[in-house]
Amino acid sequence: TELKLLDFSKSLQIARALESLVLRGFGPQGLQTLMCTSTGQVLVTNNGATIFNALHIGHPAGRLMIDRKYTEKDRGKMIREVTHFTHNVFPVLQKQVLDHSRTSSLINDKKAFCDSFDGVLRSVISPHYSARVVENLVTTVTSSFNFDLPSDHFYEQVSIITRNLSQFVVKTVGPSVTDSTTLDSFIIQRDFALHLNLCPMEKVRFVILMCSIEEQVKQEDNESIYLSTNDSLRNFMLYQRKRVDKFAQMCVEQKINVVISSVGIPKYCLQVLASRNISVIHYLEEEDVEFLSQMCRKHVILEFPRVQFTEKEIFVASSCQRVIIGGKPCVQLTPCGEGLAPYTKTLILAAPTDSLCGQLYTVIHKAIKSVYLSLILSEGPSCSSATIPGGTSFELMCSHFLTTGRWCKSKTLVNEGVQMASILAGAFVGVARILHRNVTETTQNQTRDFLIKLSRVWKRDADMNSLHCLGFDRRGTLRDMDKEGVLEPIALKFHLVSCLMDLLCTLLKTDGIIGT
Repeated sequence: TELKLLDFSKSLQIARALESLVLRGFGPQGLQTLMCTSTGQVLVTNNGATIFNALHIGHPAGRLMIDRKYTEKDRGKMIREVTHFTHNVFPVLQKQVLDHSRTSSLINDKKAFCDSFDGVLRSVISPHYSARVVENLVTTVTSSFNFDLPSDHFYEQVSIITRNLSQFVVKTVGPSVTDSTTLDSFIIQRDFALHLNLCPMEKVRFVILMCSIEEQVKQEDNESIYLSTNDSLRNFMLYQRKRVDKFAQMCVEQKINVVISSVGIPKYCLQVLASRNISVIHYLEEEDVEFLSQMCRKHVILEFPRVQFTEKEIFVASSCQRVIIGGKPCVQLTPCGEGLAPYTKTLILAAPTDSLCGQLYTVIHKAIKSVYLSLILSEGPSCSSATIPGGTSFELMCSHFLTTGRWCKSKTLVNEGVQMASILAGAFVGVARILHRNVTETTQNQTRDFLIKLSRVWKRDADMNSLHCLGFDRRGTLRDMDKEGVLEPIALKFHLVSCLMDLLCTLLKTDGIIGT
């Protein structure tokens, strides 16, 4: 019979054209596509289905490529495969990755623990600043933590600073980011309303008010005072003065040196307190008040009158003095005493402009959150760090694991999850491909280079019969990311995969339209 050669060049051109429409919209740095539909509507989107539907593609090959739909039977099979993967394959994948992760304990291997701590910080900060600035920031942030604490206290310390970072950070405009530093105390970003010399040898005792020293007058009483005689008004002012005198006398009797208030204190009240040698800081942010209360495990004062302050209402500090930070007067307060929560230093973040200070704060907050996610507090108690090398090492490892079928323990269950394993393996490779594309120069051979590097990763894994921590560095070169010190929290990676499976199952179960 006569042999006919089939020409697929036209179909290949159509496939490439369709790919070019959605390729740049995929991934964490996906771009938006601006297009005009046949009806004249302007559309801005990065959703592939929306783009294809708006184009009304008429070519038969093009329609065939984008019109593939799953039937209800296929949808049920996909739901079963997602469930099977979640309950049977994912635990095996977790164990495989954990076997190749870096786990170190603060008690048993403090140096390795600190290296992992620094590695996570460095991995998050490095995309935003130069290598010299990164090392300076890593050193500064690390120095604000006390690694000599017991495991449970260290974990609590990281938890406190993660949840309350704004209270531990002072942003100031400076010449360079490398001017960022730390202070061994808590900084109140308010000046003294009344500053009297405190004896440097004595500890400072202070109370925190979240109510007014004066008695609050109701609206109807306020009107009656204005309409009454001068004697009534004079009696009311004398009553307020006695109330302030009583408060000042309580402070003297219980040796209170400083009064901190979240509300304003009138001038005549300041005069009374000044006569008793009591310093005052007022208009403090409520967030700072609540944080000081939690950190010192003391109570703030919410109402008057009272006979005296309780021990739980009296705070103690080793020092309380005025400092100038970035040209702004602040108060440097160093709490002390029994029951103090694990305390960390205050970070002074410097950058040339206010907006750059805000950007630096966001990066540091993200880095500290990542460190917190990498910590595990187990029984004992023991605080450990569980990390995985970065540069998509996790994605390449999972892709190879799913592609080679290592996840299947029983030959009778091979077909149950093979389609889902194939889909997820492709998704993991897609993440690695996007990272490679974003860190390398755009050339005609970019895809070919990625596939060659991918084959090197899998060949090395096959030759050595184990998974290794190869990943892409900032220039797209394959390196052992564990040796490079680029680390990511393993718990976060597992959480993302778990969320992905839940999302897939939810979408497939919603209805047939979304399911397709």
